[in-house]
Amino acid sequence: MRFANLLNRSNKTTPVGEDGRPLFAIGHISLTGNDIGALADFYASIGFRKVARLPGIAILELRGGTHVAISSGPTGVTTLDLMVDDLDTTHQMLDSVGAEPSALTRSFPHLVFTATDPEGNTLLVHSSHVSGIV
Repeated sequence: MRFANLLNRSNKTTPVGEDGRPLFAIGHISLTGNDIGALADFYASIGFRKVARLPGIAILELRGGTHVAISSGPTGVTTLDLMVDDLDTTHQMLDSVGAEPSALTRSFPHLVFTATDPEGNTLLVHSSHVSGIV
């Protein structure tokens, strides 16, 4: 049974906007490292959209509009929990840029793997479980 079907079995009504989308989205995620420019370039190379580069910060964008703000700070302390439509292609791409992706495993309702960015932060990459318009 699809994950979305399990969620839809509830009798509770969830408030949504006029367009049917959830009312909330994640606006910003913070990520830290030693070399802001190199980290921003890495994420741009795997598909994050560059938005701005200011003194002390780089801002990139994910699908849906979430901004990833990269600033100076401790390395290897953040886990980005990401979803993609094509897990196999993403796994190959991350391998090609040296992110050392793990083998795919099943974690209900997803297939998932981990990888590492150049500063040691963890990428937890899931198959998509989107249900409806987001």
